[in-house]
Amino acid sequence: MSDETCKLQKIVGKTFRRAKRWYLSYILWQIIVLVFAVASIFAEIDPKVSAVIAFVIVLAAEALRWRSDSWKSQGELAKRKLEMADGLGTPVDGPYIADWLAAKPKGFLQDVTAWEIQGSEFDSLQAAGPRRLVENTQESAWWSKHLSGRMVFYLSIVLAFATVCAFVALTVSIARLKNPADPRMASTVQYVGGVVCSTLVFILSINVVRLLVEFCTFAGDAKEVLRQCAELLKETDLDQRDALWALHDYQTSRSSAPLIPTFVWKIHGAHLREQWANFRPRPERAANVAKG
Repeated sequence: MSDETCKLQKIVGKTFRRAKRWYLSYILWQIIVLVFAVASIFAEIDPKVSAVIAFVIVLAAEALRWRSDSWKSQGELAKRKLEMADGLGTPVDGPYIADWLAAKPKGFLQDVTAWEIQGSEFDSLQAAGPRRLVENTQESAWWSKHLSGRMVFYLSIVLAFATVCAFVALTVSIARLKNPADPRMASTVQYVGGVVCSTLVFILSINVVRLLVEFCTFAGDAKEVLRQCAELLKETDLDQRDALWALHDYQTSRSSAPLIPTFVWKIHGAHLREQWANFRPRPERAANVAKG
């Protein structure tokens, strides 16, 4: 592996790590917004003060999300260059790397771990060319399909939990309304209604529904790319243009998809690596199985 390729892998690892951390900051900030909204309901803060504070908080949240999107965009560009260099053996874009690093502090990539670099390596044993490019695309799409599927599951749980909590809260509120003699009725309904609205706004602000749809769409797109790659790999004389089209379809879908959180990799990575070895067995792997 050349030094330039290693630098490009580190850029990919560092940029996506930054993008995920900024997005996590955005989520935590939205939780602060939720806490403030609920507290303001019970504390009965002056609406004018609440409006000013809410305006500042919303601006800060958008700034955090913008930083995440900016790092993600840089990571996607670096990853596209790496995929072309690894798949077709084209020269690594040295001027791009030098220009990118020049805008960063010295030693900016020194804290990139081997685990982050490993995420940019491919399993194909083919020589550089169209077939290797398709196998690399197939590998990336396979991981994206299954990791996105996991995110659909987790987000569905979050959405279902929030819906159930809102339904229970509203049921309690309605039960209070049936007893007009209860002096706590008005305040209870007000508080419960405010908390439910704040929670629903929080769910919408962190885009749970949109993320669920986007991950579901990405998993479907990755599945289609896998089908394309399987068909291309059956050809004895694989055309480079067809290989590039498959890669382009995958890259286009990935660029518009949300970031896959690191915790999903940590939870499911070992299991998926084992299944990937079965999906595309290497000769030495088969030999080791036979010996075992």
